[in-house]
Amino acid sequence: MRLYRPSFAHVFGWFLQRLSALLLVIGMVVHFWVLHYFIEKPLTFEKVVERLSSPGWILFDSLLLIAVVYHGLNGIWNILIDYNPSPKLKKVYGWGLFLIGVATIIWGFITLIPFTVPA
Repeated sequence: MRLYRPSFAHVFGWFLQRLSALLLVIGMVVHFWVLHYFIEKPLTFEKVVERLSSPGWILFDSLLLIAVVYHGLNGIWNILIDYNPSPKLKKVYGWGLFLIGVATIIWGFITLIPFTVPA
């Protein structure tokens, strides 16, 4: 009987899934603390623009966007792989999810770009 030895890609994917989950938990706590409980009450568009004019918040939101997209699409990938698709279908799933992820991250960055320009 031969034991299964996961590849580096599987181990790295597993690690990144856990790391992105940790970033999401921290990001949610910061998000709710800043936006809903303590700092920005009442929440207005002007306060959002003011907050997002800071490079720190742009970086925070960008990292949170990347973590959300990776975590979600990697979760979908793991569900699809559980059904043991053929190697060809696995490649189609992988490229499809990769392209969806890249498009979503680019869209998110395009949404943040207007806030980086000083008014």
